[in-house]
Amino acid sequence: MLFTIKKPKSERFFQLSFKGFLPKGRNAIDNFFVAWGEFTRLVQWYLLKKFSVCLIQLFKGILFLFRVPLTLKDYLIRKLIWSRGRLGRSIATFFIMIASFAVFLFGEIFSGSPLIVEKYANMDYLSTTTDIIPKLALATTTIPDERKRNESFAYVIESGDTLSSIGNKFKISTDALKYVNNLTDYTTLKVGQNITIPPVAGLIHKVSTGDTLNSIASKYSVPSQAIADFNYILDTSKLALGTELVIPGGKVPEQIYIPVISDPITSRGGSSNAPADKGYCVWPSTVRIITQYFSWYHNGIDVATPLSGGMPPLLACRKGKVIRAGWDPFGLGLHVRIDHGDGFETVYGHMSRLDVSYGQEVDSGDIIGLMGNTGRSTGPHVHYMVKYNGVAQNPLNYTQ
Repeated sequence: MLFTIKKPKSERFFQLSFKGFLPKGRNAIDNFFVAWGEFTRLVQWYLLKKFSVCLIQLFKGILFLFRVPLTLKDYLIRKLIWSRGRLGRSIATFFIMIASFAVFLFGEIFSGSPLIVEKYANMDYLSTTTDIIPKLALATTTIPDERKRNESFAYVIESGDTLSSIGNKFKISTDALKYVNNLTDYTTLKVGQNITIPPVAGLIHKVSTGDTLNSIASKYSVPSQAIADFNYILDTSKLALGTELVIPGGKVPEQIYIPVISDPITSRGGSSNAPADKGYCVWPSTVRIITQYFSWYHNGIDVATPLSGGMPPLLACRKGKVIRAGWDPFGLGLHVRIDHGDGFETVYGHMSRLDVSYGQEVDSGDIIGLMGNTGRSTGPHVHYMVKYNGVAQNPLNYTQ
């Protein structure tokens, strides 16, 4: 007789409940791969879910950072408007105190850092530099040349002296020597003659009635403060009459020409009634642009050159002898004077180059130099004058 043994219900329930967790493979190998595949899929799903959560939180954080300034601004505005400015002083004081505290705190830290302050010098610098005095005993005081002599003195003319040599000897321009001693281009120096040597720094001016510091400064084209400093003038509103002031770097005042109106010359033998002669002179240059004519206030004619051209040559009026070739301190700059005899003389001013010298004989039309812009000039041109017995004439009456 066969007996059937029945399993308890709990055992049957347990076995049925956990069958869904078993790998559904045909064998053990299939079960292994199926189990690991399911594990990998679940891990990927978990990581993707967490990554999406992180992105959402990051996006919310960025939006929050963008909203904070606007929210804070709106909050402050509401508070300030609500308090009608009563909080303005307190808020400004708070931020200033925070900024000051930060400066004192971090400034002290950075000031002691070797990145900011280098306490040690490179010794190679001391071996190559020239501005280190190795011994204190070698330190001296250098007096500028313009302060070595600030007073004029008398100089006795010696054999062979000229204004140029004296100027080179004492580092003074010949124009300053002539101005201080009332000399001209035609003055002859005599051995034993005394002349005044102005200071190296400039000219000498003797204060006369009506002089002020500003008028003196304007006369010599120097700043008034420079005159006051050099002469140690404390009260610039008062100048003692007869006081000799040193004008540092002063320029010789330009001579103001006073033209003399005269009738045209009618003869070249000394008479003033001879008629004008258009053929007496050749035209003074190779250009014929007249920018200013002869008048009672202008003792010659100005002949200019085109802006696009170079400096044209200047031509001698007619045969004559050069009696002056050099610099004119009274406005003509480089100039040439030619004596044609019979009282006639021609003058060419503002030249840029001289091709003749003193005492040289020239013929009509000879090149004596180039047009220029030297002296008291506003542009390249030649100031051409014709004189008879020292009186300026209209050059157009004697040139074609």
